[in-house]
Amino acid sequence: MTITTTDGESKTGTGSTGSSSGAGGRARGAAGSARDKAGSAYSSTKERTSAAYGSARERASSALSSSRETIETNPVIAIAGGLALGAVLAAVLPRTRREQELLGDVGHRVTDAAKEAANSAVEAGRSQVDELKNSALQKVGSAVVEAVSSATTGGGSGGGNAGTGTTGGM
Repeated sequence: MTITTTDGESKTGTGSTGSSSGAGGRARGAAGSARDKAGSAYSSTKERTSAAYGSARERASSALSSSRETIETNPVIAIAGGLALGAVLAAVLPRTRREQELLGDVGHRVTDAAKEAANSAVEAGRSQVDELKNSALQKVGSAVVEAVSSATTGGGSGGGNAGTGTTGGM
């Protein structure tokens, strides 16, 4: 079979070679495009995963620092919280048959003592918080009384003008 092209050349062949090379080119192009998309998706996923890991790591570090500061400033509350958490876990987790065989009544007594200790620790923490709250309220109350007294007598060092509603300056 002879084919005449648009530029006037004659080609001889079966005619299937031209269409198969076009299909192969399209297939290579599609494969290359798919490879590019897959590579792009991989890179994007890798970047997002890396960013999420970094963010989670920063938050964990921040939480650890915050926990350390809290424990250093309020060790009694931290101990009470730890004991309470331990008691809750002990109460929630079921006893195994082996524990009951080995410990028997001792296990019940230890559990009861742990619950009692946790309750005492929680109560001690509450009383300490109440003491801190009352102390802070007393200090704030004293400061308010002093400020009001100073403002009404006109004798404060705040530079205020008693009775005029202004506080110095212009």
